[in-house]
Amino acid sequence: MPYLVASIISIVTATIILITRYEADDSAIMSQLEKMKVMFFMVDGYVNTYIESGEILSAINFDNLLNSGLLPSNVNRVNPDSARVDGFSFASTLILPNSNVIWQLIPNINDPSSYKLLIDIRRNPDLMSKAVFSESFIGREFCENNLFAAFETATNRFDGNDFINDGNGTRDDGLFACVVFK
Repeated sequence: MPYLVASIISIVTATIILITRYEADDSAIMSQLEKMKVMFFMVDGYVNTYIESGEILSAINFDNLLNSGLLPSNVNRVNPDSARVDGFSFASTLILPNSNVIWQLIPNINDPSSYKLLIDIRRNPDLMSKAVFSESFIGREFCENNLFAAFETATNRFDGNDFINDGNGTRDDGLFACVVFK
């Protein structure tokens, strides 16, 4: 009988140790965060080239970048039906190669020296597995620290003219905005 009790205690102890010391493999999320960093710099680089070619931020979107020949041919564009301003769809979105993150680029109507990015990571299961961490890290490190931009985690949709917070945005919904000043 003591042997049986000792065996049960050791099994329970081993199980508790395994459960409390288990550390999840974060290599997948770290890999996706590195890809996000590269994508932030790519999109900002496209915008910088657009500005350097003499264009203005008040008309920026992915349609204009594509028409200017600044986007590579292997990007996927998703163009939902939406309001058009001066013939351009400000709802034009972009999915970069080997990614499932959706990017939306519009001018900042409140400040013509900046632009806005709405980033949708909801289709990326690795980033969404730790959505609060992903949104916070991406916003703090890539948006605020690298691009010196304003991070808006509550922004959660596009109304045809601007990104808005309709009260339903959360820190883990996979949608957030970055306002980049030039």
